[in-house]
Order: sequence, then C-alpha cells, then structure tokens
Amino acid sequence: MHEPLVILDPTDERAAIGRRLAPRPGTLTGTLGIVDIAKPRGDVFLDEIERLIRERLPALEVLRLRKPTYTKPSPPDLRDEVAARCQAVIQALAD
Repeated sequence: MHEPLVILDPTDERAAIGRRLAPRPGTLTGTLGIVDIAKPRGDVFLDEIERLIRERLPALEVLRLRKPTYTKPSPPDLRDEVAARCQAVIQALAD
C-alpha cells in the first residue's frame, strides 16, 4: 500500500489549499528539459540531477535551460522553447 504524497507549500496561506500534481508521463522519452531558475547553487543541484538521469536513462535527451533571473517569471521565449522542444520538464532551485 502506498502512503499519500504530502507536499508542503512554503507560502503564507492561512487556510490550506488543495492542489493536484501535474500529470506525469508513464515513461520518459524524447527530450527532458532541466530548467535552472537562476538561484544560487541551483546549477550544482541540477548538475547532479542531470548526471543521475543520464546514468539511468542514457537514451533520453537532456536539454539544459536557464531563466535570466529567479526574481521574475520565465520569459515567453523560454516558455515557448520548453513547450516546443520538451516532452517533460524538471524545474528546480537550491540555495
């Protein structure tokens, strides 16, 4: 039996809001986008994620992308590139 997945939301909401995870593909094929949101040391974290993915899924193409700054939403051209080129995306940060 699987335990339910609990995701903690760091925003200051006085009442919890239920959210659903985005749909996940059954298998990873094609191109996986790894988006660095430009926070300090995010690249170090994503380098390790990329290494693990390449080790476990060598046929998967990995595309590294980076936002210009973490203080603003992704620019439209970056969002368009992800949508056009990637079948799945990991977006992550680290401090």
